Amino acid sequence: MKRYNHKPEDLTKLFGQSSLVTMQQQYELVRKLNTELCHILQLEHLSFCQVSSINAGRAVILCQSPGWANRLKMQRDAILDNFRRKILPDLAGIDIEVSPHGQIARPASTTSAKAQAPVKQQNLSDSARAALEQALQHSDDKVKQALARLLAK
Repeated sequence: MKRYNHKPEDLTKLFGQSSLVTMQQQYELVRKLNTELCHILQLEHLSFCQVSSINAGRAVILCQSPGWANRLKMQRDAILDNFRRKILPDLAGIDIEVSPHGQIARPASTTSAKAQAPVKQQNLSDSARAALEQALQHSDDKVKQALARLLAK
């Protein structure tokens, strides 16, 4: 039987060098830049542009149309200054580009994804339905209407 002559390596050291960690850090940095861009432009959410990536120390902002790209180009210095001051001090610059098809893939955020997700209707179990019907018989008018709507689903 062959003996191993390698010592076990620390998992934190192995995971610290993986591409998954660098991708996760890149994603988090882009998310922070998008949040800051939203604050700079005084919007609730970015619908016409977004920071898509960071290449060679430069943030790439994709815009939906040439008009929005021109507007952002006029504010480029202020955006770059804010990005450097608040998030990434060694940011070399900003590239503002128009998306080829005018579509921007919006990053999923936890609050907006929940607000936009359709409400999934669930069927009531027989015991729950029986309990609601019993409560329906002994309730006043407003509660009866609400319970009737629940039972109708």
